[in-house]
Amino acid sequence: MSPRTYFLPTLLLFLEVGFPFGLLVPGGDTLLLALGALAGEGRLGLFPLLPLLFLGSYLGHGVGYALGRALGRRLRARFPEGLMRRAEGLLLRYGPSALLLAPFVPGMRTAVPFLLGALGFPLLPYLLLAALGSLLWTQGLVLLAFFLGKTVSPWILWPILLLLALSPLLRQKFRTPEG
Repeated sequence: MSPRTYFLPTLLLFLEVGFPFGLLVPGGDTLLLALGALAGEGRLGLFPLLPLLFLGSYLGHGVGYALGRALGRRLRARFPEGLMRRAEGLLLRYGPSALLLAPFVPGMRTAVPFLLGALGFPLLPYLLLAALGSLLWTQGLVLLAFFLGKTVSPWILWPILLLLALSPLLRQKFRTPEG
């Protein structure tokens, strides 16, 4: 496999987690599941994949925190208000451990690191929680799909992954104006 095969997904995770335009192109979960399924089918190697995906997510968390710290109020005004309310609610409900849950929620994985940086959350605890959250998210989803890719027929697995990839678009299309 070409090194680009492994670095492109790493870059995509980094951009999704670390920069506000990650809000516009969610899909990290689907990407991780697809990569895991490909590894399960033997098309990709798990070894370069797992550490690189962790690194992309973790570095993205660091950039999001740094942007929040440096540009806090100015950049916060550019985030969708509903998303910021949801992120603040997550932080109020779960405290710093929200950083462990945020990677699993599209939009939150971008907003929570930024918000913690803007709030001046201490750096060392942030880095530790970001590492654990990135580890759980990237390794958990890739390994889940890896084992499914080894045991479930591609004729069943790939349509399910396609539905997961399209679900945000379908949810948006069929959402009522109030919700």
